[in-house]
Amino acid sequence: MNVRQQIVESNIEATKVNLNLPDDSDAFLIFGHSIFTDKGIHSFDEIDNVDGGQDKQIDAITIEEKGGEGLIYISQVKNTDSFSSNDIIKIRNGLNWIFNKRKKDLDTLTNIQFKDRINDIRAMQADLGPSNIQVKVAYITNGLSSEISDECSQEQQTVLDEYDNGTFDNFTFDLIGAEEIVDLINSEEKKNKKISAEIKIKYDTNSPSLIKYHSHGLKGIICTTMASEIARIVNADTKGFIFDLNIRRYLGNLGSVNKDIQETCSDDVNGYLFWFLNNGITIVCDKLDPITDPDDPKVKLENMQIVNGCQTSVSIAKAANSGNLQDNVNVMLRIIETDNLDLVDKVVLTTNNQNQINARNLRANDKVQIDLQNAFKIYDLFYERKPRQYVDGGIDSNKIFSNDMVAVSYLAVALKRPSDARSRKYKVWGEYYDRIFSGRTVEPYIIATLLHRYTINYLKSSGLTNETDELKRYLAKNAAFHIVRISSFKWRGNDNWDDNETLITQIQDLLNNVNVLDTTVQESFIVLEKIFRNDESLQVDLSTTLKSYALDSLINNVLYMAERKKLGVRS
Repeated sequence: MNVRQQIVESNIEATKVNLNLPDDSDAFLIFGHSIFTDKGIHSFDEIDNVDGGQDKQIDAITIEEKGGEGLIYISQVKNTDSFSSNDIIKIRNGLNWIFNKRKKDLDTLTNIQFKDRINDIRAMQADLGPSNIQVKVAYITNGLSSEISDECSQEQQTVLDEYDNGTFDNFTFDLIGAEEIVDLINSEEKKNKKISAEIKIKYDTNSPSLIKYHSHGLKGIICTTMASEIARIVNADTKGFIFDLNIRRYLGNLGSVNKDIQETCSDDVNGYLFWFLNNGITIVCDKLDPITDPDDPKVKLENMQIVNGCQTSVSIAKAANSGNLQDNVNVMLRIIETDNLDLVDKVVLTTNNQNQINARNLRANDKVQIDLQNAFKIYDLFYERKPRQYVDGGIDSNKIFSNDMVAVSYLAVALKRPSDARSRKYKVWGEYYDRIFSGRTVEPYIIATLLHRYTINYLKSSGLTNETDELKRYLAKNAAFHIVRISSFKWRGNDNWDDNETLITQIQDLLNNVNVLDTTVQESFIVLEKIFRNDESLQVDLSTTLKSYALDSLINNVLYMAERKKLGVRS
């Protein structure tokens, strides 16, 4: 076992402790799949966990939908120190069950979680069409990718030959080991540290090789430097502080973009093309001082941050470390001098488009996100605005609330849109962002999320998710947002979120009384079940019904009618 494998084992143990998990395998499943999907361990959704009997060597499936496009993550996470070709063969069989088996065959599966996720994938395919869906598959172990056997590589290619054939918008199958995992871990955001540097630049007094721009008190330059200069600065910053303002860490070799960057800057024949093929690097700094001495041209920077170009910078640094970076590789720099944090946020938001960026990550540095992080601390709670922000903090996992969970909980409960919260989570960071993160007091966000978390835990512990009755089981597993919307109204007695004194009292009740919602959630489940039982058309396609705005309206009508009846008001 090498040091990187030890680091992975340490993270498995930390995940096990943070989430109070029974064994290392469960911890590695959540940790590995979270790394793969670029999410924190506290954002892992149990509905994605299909591990168990008849899982066909598939452990977790995450499904995301945004604006008519779908993304499916499928992983097998094995707590071993090697890669097995037999496991890949089994994964291929699992993919066959997901994408090719007939419904009558699926009905024979005893792994209900796996069957439900397959049906969700089939529903997405029917809605969007395979050509609008990306599929990412990963076989994740604590092994070393440098020791992958030829047989494993052959079986990996067999899977790609079968599915990467134009059916889907994109299909990838990666073998992810300790090297790749630690590359991701190492690029986590660290505490702020000022970094100043002198960067040698290309400068010719006879040609416009340096462009200066001044406007409204702002100053910026565009210039060219040698890739070796970027490698020197990045490799000297062993903790990655220079990327502290970058909204996403280095992706390792998991994507094709970074592989292409390394190949181009390592090409001894075509390395000169790098400047033309790459978008360059954007830097913000407190002070910018270009020195156009023809014998020693350079630019002096104080408190510099690379806010766009993390993938480029680290790929160049890795090529230098391996001795493959070519001398003729140059890179374009765009440097902006400003101490205006609002402008820095705008630069970060508008320049990060070379690799696909998660919309949640784009918003991580918004003022309202930072405000909520600070406001949650009032109640000794921790608001996770960036993935894995608190992974090494030794904080009780029950006190950590990821901002994506807070957002969908608020959408379902306070905004009364459980169908969107379940099926259109992408709207949280786009269309609904300003409505959700409106800057109101923190209490509604905390209550909505506590209610949601409590409801999920109750449904799991109650045994409803293992019901033999198909409708009950499906609702228990898939309708948590609808149930929590009902529970909120029944427990709180209204949809009023403006009485802050009452909200504060309710938070204390939720934090201090572990059984405060037992009866309410049980009754809310019965309410939702009755809605479905009373209208057989709702049962024809349960997945589609749970996506419908009509169901949200129906729930509202039932709740308001019951309230009017309780108050003695005639309909």
